[in-house]
Amino acid sequence: MPLQLIGSIGRFALIGGDRRVVDIALEPMRAFFQAVAVKKTDIVANELGIYSFLPVGRYGKATMSTMSVPKHLLQSRKNCKTWTPKGQLWLKPDEIDTFPVEYMGEQCSDSLMGNCLEYVLGTGNEVRDIFATPEGQALFEQAITNILLGLGNSFFDLATFGLDPTIADSDTNLWWNTGATTTDEWADYLDQQNGIGVKGHITLIEEVKAAGDANFTVDIPLADVSGDQYTGADVTGLFDDVKAAASSKLRIAMKQRGRFGAVMLVSRGIFDAYKDYIVGNFTSIPEPYRMFINGEVTPGVLSYDGIPVVCMDEWTEHDELLGINTHRVVLTVPGNLVVAHDVEPIDQFGGIGMRVEQSPVLKDKGIVYMNTTFRLGTAIADTDFMVNASRILTP
Repeated sequence: MPLQLIGSIGRFALIGGDRRVVDIALEPMRAFFQAVAVKKTDIVANELGIYSFLPVGRYGKATMSTMSVPKHLLQSRKNCKTWTPKGQLWLKPDEIDTFPVEYMGEQCSDSLMGNCLEYVLGTGNEVRDIFATPEGQALFEQAITNILLGLGNSFFDLATFGLDPTIADSDTNLWWNTGATTTDEWADYLDQQNGIGVKGHITLIEEVKAAGDANFTVDIPLADVSGDQYTGADVTGLFDDVKAAASSKLRIAMKQRGRFGAVMLVSRGIFDAYKDYIVGNFTSIPEPYRMFINGEVTPGVLSYDGIPVVCMDEWTEHDELLGINTHRVVLTVPGNLVVAHDVEPIDQFGGIGMRVEQSPVLKDKGIVYMNTTFRLGTAIADTDFMVNASRILTP
C-alpha cells in the first residue's frame, strides 16, 4: 500500500523507488541529485533466513517456547500388563520483552528558501507549501524516500547493537569518530541505542560469551589481528575452530539437506582474508566457493564447506563510528535471531506505520510532521544452535 499524506492537502500517494535523480522542469535547476545513500541489511527481507519474527499484538511480550525432541524412546517389547512410558516432551518457555520505540520528525520549507531550490515552491503564501507545485511534491517524495531509508537503517542499528556496552565506553573515553560525526549526531545515536531498552543481537551474544558458554568463547588470538585486518596465517583454521565448537545438535543441523543448514556471519577483515585465501590458491573464486541465491551469485557472500559466509559490512560501520575494531564470526542456524514486534507488517524500509501530516495552522507555516511508534524486542532462540568467536580491539 502506498504511503499517504494526511492533512490539508488531502491524500497524496507517494511512489517509492531507488531513483537518485528527481527531474524538476525549471530554468535555475534541471535536476536534483540525491546524495549517495547506503541501505543496510533489510532484516525483514530475511534473504538468508537467519531471522524469525514474533508478533506480540497488544500484550507487548512474546512468549517463545523451545519444544524438546524426545530421545531414546525404544525399549524391548513388554507383556500386555506392563506399561513403562519413556521420554516425555517438554517446553522451555522464554519471555521476550518489547520496548516502545518512536520516531518524530518535521520538515519545513524554510530549509529550501534563499537558494535555487526555492524556485520549486509556490508563489505568495504558497511559498511555504511544499506540495503547492508538482516540483515541490517530487522533491518531498525524495525526502520521504530518504526518511524511510533512515528509519530502516536505524531499525537495523537498534536490533543489532542496542545497549552494546562499547557504545558507552566509546562515549566515556571519547573514542568515537569526532572527525566525521557531529556532537548532535552522536547524541542522537546514544539516545537511540542506549535510551530505549532494546538489547541488540550482538549485545545478547556478548552477554552469553561473558557468562562463559564454551560455544561462545572461541578464541581469535590477538596476534592474528591488526586494526581492522585479520592477519592470521590460516583463516580457514578459524572457521574450523568455530565449527568444532558447535554442539552436536548444531552439527546435525548443518548437514541437513535444504537451502542452508547454517549461516556464518563474519566481520569485514575476516571475509577479506578468506577471499584472499581463495584467490591465492585458485587465482580466482571458483564456483564451489560462490554462493547462489535464486540462481544468482550473491555479492558479499561466499561458501565454506557448504555454509554461506556473509560479510557484515554493517558491523564495520558500527566500529568506525565507535572508533574500535571488532573481529567476529557467528555461526547460527536460520531463524535463530528473533525479532518481536507489535506492528503488522513490520516493514523496515516502508516507514513501520509512519504517518505524515502537513499542518493547516497558520503559525506552523506549512510545516510537515511525521510520526510512528511501535514495540520492538530481540532474542536468541536457542544458544545451543550458535557459535561465536570474537575479539574487540579498543584504542
